[in-house]
Amino acid sequence: VNTISPTWFSIISSDGSISSLADTTYVAQAHGQNLEVWALVDNFSTEIDTAEVLSRTSSRQNLVNQLIGAAIQYNLDGINIDFESLTEDAGDGYIQFLREMSIKCRKNGLVLSVDDPVPMSFNTHYQRAEQADVVDYICVMGYDEHYAGSDAGSVASLLFSTAGVTETLAAGVPAEKLVLGIPFYTRLWRTDSAGNVSSEAYGMDTAAYIVSENGATASWDETTGQDYAEFTDAEGNFCQIWLENEASLEEKVKLVQQYDLGGTAAWKLGFERSTVWDVLQKYVK
Repeated sequence: VNTISPTWFSIISSDGSISSLADTTYVAQAHGQNLEVWALVDNFSTEIDTAEVLSRTSSRQNLVNQLIGAAIQYNLDGINIDFESLTEDAGDGYIQFLREMSIKCRKNGLVLSVDDPVPMSFNTHYQRAEQADVVDYICVMGYDEHYAGSDAGSVASLLFSTAGVTETLAAGVPAEKLVLGIPFYTRLWRTDSAGNVSSEAYGMDTAAYIVSENGATASWDETTGQDYAEFTDAEGNFCQIWLENEASLEEKVKLVQQYDLGGTAAWKLGFERSTVWDVLQKYVK
């Protein structure tokens, strides 16, 4: 690991104001372990209209200035922009925000990275080629193929992760700027007798323990590039799980070498087993 991205900033007002969890001691300890700190800013508040924030020069400048000010104050190495579920009317404002942010980042020696979903027909307004003109890295989030509230399925099949890479490259992002995002988690899916589907996210060790405790055996699924298991739990629910482990992650990170990408990123630290780092090291520069 050479970079860590703590979730420290969030948009909390339509005027572009942010909340902060930034910690000087954290940064100093990270730097002491030769880790760069690219603090993350998100737009996850359901009460804030991101399109409104990004559409106005004043709120964009307020957001930019606060982020740059915090980066200087806390001795950060970069800023990671994690704006998700952007509506189509936010697209142009988002690109303008990144342009304005990139100018200030360059002036202050900061790395600017963004997190993008896997390209789909409904998210072309993320304008990846325009992003690539101004940011240093684009992290494609090669997970949430199936998510809380969706039907049961893999969080990140190999085909989905591959599409994240190939489609982002096809959208105009240079390979050296593209970072493949991989999951350290999976979901346990439960379908009850009435057909209602629910899921919970688990880290690698907990997921493997659940499979073992329920007397199930996982077997390799060539379609998803993952170990798959199913069983009926004590409450009578039909359970399914597509495991993330050393084998599945190895298949994904081979893409970094195959397409000569800028690197890999993972969500999130603490969900992994220590042995996965040996796998990742084999394929990352």
